[in-house]
Amino acid sequence: MVDLDGRLFAIADGMGGHRDGHVASRTVIASLQQRGATTSPLEARIGDATYALEEANAALFSQTLANPAAGISGSTAVVLLVGEDYACCLWVGDSRLYLMRNEQLYLISEDHATPDGTLTRAIGSADKVEVERRIVELADGDLFVLCSDGLLKGMDEHELIGILCEEKENSADRLLAKAIAGGSVDDITLVLVWALADE
Repeated sequence: MVDLDGRLFAIADGMGGHRDGHVASRTVIASLQQRGATTSPLEARIGDATYALEEANAALFSQTLANPAAGISGSTAVVLLVGEDYACCLWVGDSRLYLMRNEQLYLISEDHATPDGTLTRAIGSADKVEVERRIVELADGDLFVLCSDGLLKGMDEHELIGILCEEKENSADRLLAKAIAGGSVDDITLVLVWALADE
């Protein structure tokens, strides 16, 4: 999801091995879109986006309660909200937000998953969801990378840095091609956001 007017960017990745992952991820994005484009202060937009994720969780979990035999339908989510001087990351699950600054890569989110990759938290997997958040002060030249876990199944972070340090044009295409060439067979979704702080 890319909402330039609302300066809101998001990725949702349906839980593998569970029913209707594509429906779950669409539910998350649709909920965010309903509370998108706004000129409200950053803190208010963070509240709106958090509430949207909680609404999506309630909708997905109610479907599970209505038909428990079908199993859980859930999704990960990572959201970036860009303000004037600060940005906020909201996340649930193992989709990630990276910050590339001065050719150094920083992982802003923290995976809600066990070492073997099993999700410990997802939207729709329980009656309530805890949405984590982290605030980052912006600097000129910052590049944010939102990605599903499939991207890093076909490359490591050093290779990610190498591609991001090249020319901006077609960076997303080159990352996708590298991940596929590296053997990733999982769904790959990514969004690149260049954020400029005000003078």
